Amino acid sequence: MRTDDDTRTRPSGPRRRPAERRPWAASAIAAALLLVVALVTGACADDDGGSADGADTTTTTAARPGVPVVDESPDDPAFATPGPFEVGVTTLALPDRKVEVWYPAADGSTEGQPEATYSQLDALPADLAAAAPALLPADVPISALTVTMADTFRDVPGSTDGPFPLMLFSHGFGSYRMDASALVRGIASWGFVVAAPDHTERGRAAMVTGGAKSDTAKDVAVLIDTITLVGDATGPLAGLADTDLVGAVGHSAGGRAVLTALSEPQVDVAVGWAAAGREDGPPPEKPSMNIAARKDILVPLAEVEDTYAGLAPPKRLVVIDGAGHNSFTDICLAVANGNDLIGLAERVGIKIPAELAEGGKDGCSPESTPPATVWAITQNFTVAELREGLGLDDSGTGLGKGVADEFDATIEYRQELK
Repeated sequence: MRTDDDTRTRPSGPRRRPAERRPWAASAIAAALLLVVALVTGACADDDGGSADGADTTTTTAARPGVPVVDESPDDPAFATPGPFEVGVTTLALPDRKVEVWYPAADGSTEGQPEATYSQLDALPADLAAAAPALLPADVPISALTVTMADTFRDVPGSTDGPFPLMLFSHGFGSYRMDASALVRGIASWGFVVAAPDHTERGRAAMVTGGAKSDTAKDVAVLIDTITLVGDATGPLAGLADTDLVGAVGHSAGGRAVLTALSEPQVDVAVGWAAAGREDGPPPEKPSMNIAARKDILVPLAEVEDTYAGLAPPKRLVVIDGAGHNSFTDICLAVANGNDLIGLAERVGIKIPAELAEGGKDGCSPESTPPATVWAITQNFTVAELREGLGLDDSGTGLGKGVADEFDATIEYRQELK
């Protein structure tokens, strides 16, 4: 992780065993920046078992094109490390929003290419993004707000080993499509095309302008539209995604969206990270997983447990000790580097309401489980669940009862498979 001008997201790696607001009238720019800094670290929620035995022997699975073969036992966290594919990223567009897509890249196509980046200000309306740098501390360059996506390369050719299964990603309330780049990059490296649309109705720009609203039905519709968009894409994505194999993963309000999307015939399996519930009546009998952060103050563990209880088997619940709401995103790296906008705002004397500041840094304190550890755990369980739920892997690799003991964090793991 760099500590000079930018924040750098790295692929997940294994960690195995051994208040009061400043008056709005004081300054239009100051008021705009207050909203920016209060919300740019968003990803907040807007509202509201037994064990599988697994096999003792290794199994060769995944005969479909593009899906890596894995010969590991169910208790091995085989998917905690980066997968065999290099990763590209490109931007598509629905009529009213952008969609970021991470994908397996062609062998050798990334050599000599610069790593892809994004700015923490990209999620904001253009006028507010332009105003924000004026109030940065004098010793903080605008480049400090840049996030470098490690080992991710823009618009490089796609792998010829596909087609690959499609994973839809839905971001949290007050967040935006890039905020979980480290984790979704790691998933793409295991042979998935990962498509993350902006949920503009409840995204960061909508929060800043005061128009954010929750509309889960619209969230689901956007995800379904994204399937067609990616399937019809040209350029590096041409023919790359198998849109008959679709999993959905989401964080917070996005978790609610993907668990709700299980009712759609196009979606075969869903994984929620700190998922803020589920809508749409009785759940279908499709595989699902919830991954929760025990210290989450925005979507408390009790709420995730209620969501899990309401889902139909087969289902799994993973609870990570020491993790918080933002542990699943890139945000904690900026906090650790001192480049998060809440921290910068406090340096220039802008008061952030204590509850909002606490939520914006939830999971990012020195006492929290390190982001790389949370990413490794989340990546392993998410990839393993997608592979099994899409019928790509019948070995249960990464889902055995002993896998929870293979990380440098305490994990509670439940399964209800019948």
